[in-house]
Amino acid sequence: MNDAGSGTASYGTLVRETADDFGVHARLYTDPDIFDAEMQRLFAGGWCFIAHESEIEQPGDFRTAAVGRIPVLVSRGDDGKVYVNVNACRHRGAAVCRAERGNTRYFVCPYHGWSYHRDGSLHRITDRDNFPEHWGEDITGLAGAARVSVYRGLIFASFSGNVPDFEDWLGPAKRYVDFWFDHAPGGTVRVRRPWRAAYDGNWKLQLENSTDGWHARYVHASAVSTMAQFGTRSPRTAWRGCTRGFAGGHGILERPRTDIPPALQPQFDDFRALLEQHHGRERTEAMYVRRHITLFPNLQLMEFKLRVIQPVSVDRTLVYEYPVELDGVPASANRAIRTRLLQEVSISSGSPVSGLVNADDVEIFARVQAGLAGGGLDWLHLARGIHREVREADGERRGEDMDELPQRAVYREWARRMAQE
Repeated sequence: MNDAGSGTASYGTLVRETADDFGVHARLYTDPDIFDAEMQRLFAGGWCFIAHESEIEQPGDFRTAAVGRIPVLVSRGDDGKVYVNVNACRHRGAAVCRAERGNTRYFVCPYHGWSYHRDGSLHRITDRDNFPEHWGEDITGLAGAARVSVYRGLIFASFSGNVPDFEDWLGPAKRYVDFWFDHAPGGTVRVRRPWRAAYDGNWKLQLENSTDGWHARYVHASAVSTMAQFGTRSPRTAWRGCTRGFAGGHGILERPRTDIPPALQPQFDDFRALLEQHHGRERTEAMYVRRHITLFPNLQLMEFKLRVIQPVSVDRTLVYEYPVELDGVPASANRAIRTRLLQEVSISSGSPVSGLVNADDVEIFARVQAGLAGGGLDWLHLARGIHREVREADGERRGEDMDELPQRAVYREWARRMAQE
């Protein structure tokens, strides 16, 4: 068996590309050492999605999250700014906050009572008289992220100062992110409480899957049949579309929005008319497309929801899905959007992450992990459509809607970042 990529210096050899093939080594999904390196190099060492601004609107609002396996507190300071700090007291390392979200005047460590301001700066060391004079003057507060960036309400952080400026990192994918947000005439959205699911498999399986247009006809055959039987799937559903890939590991699965359930079609027709009034017909035509957008490594903008991937271990992953409400549209439009998300209306619009359609995906992830666990397989192949990739002047790559192009974008970036010291 080919033991490709043994040792940290050769992680880049675990992805190989030729003119007519693209392979990733099975160790990417099963090796705990690789998982540990990913948490440092891809999550802590790069831009990682944390939260949405609508979750922390007022000073003192906070929520707990993670950057890979680093527990963090995301909070709104008294100055109105967003802060991202490690959720660990500077005294003995205890998590200073266990609540998922809330509002507080101070963050107080439950172990020995040290407290921190809303922005994470130090408020008080308890029993200060029992320490040497001037002790602790260098402890300014919780350990903070090196960089924080907010774009269209999305909060990203990095624990490395050596990352590109956020919009440079986004690159040509920015155009499609803007399309996604501009479905809200006000330009902003609000996220609601998430649905949650867990599966026994590597985190990259979910990252690959949401922009995989090929698997649905096989994995979701039973779900599609059920939708058709109960009339919740539009008869106009088509498979035309494309895939896109970008430097930075970002990717898109794109298809026409022809899968609206018949009962909701009038509300969506009104919604599209509103967008044409606001943006004009040409821009609306470009925007009004069903896109699954992956922002490497852990965020996916899907059909009116955010999907966030939270790695736990090499073979355990949590997935959060946040339904969104659009600002600047009638209540009837947001009701139609929410109804669409709650019903099993389309294999591409998705459903709650714990619903009928995604249960198929979770089963497949577990099967992949089981198939690879024994170490009897070396290389996996992501070559569908590699011979017809079109590369644009700005570096964007484009292919057909069932090509494995977005997956190749993920692993090109994976190899580049993992090969760096």
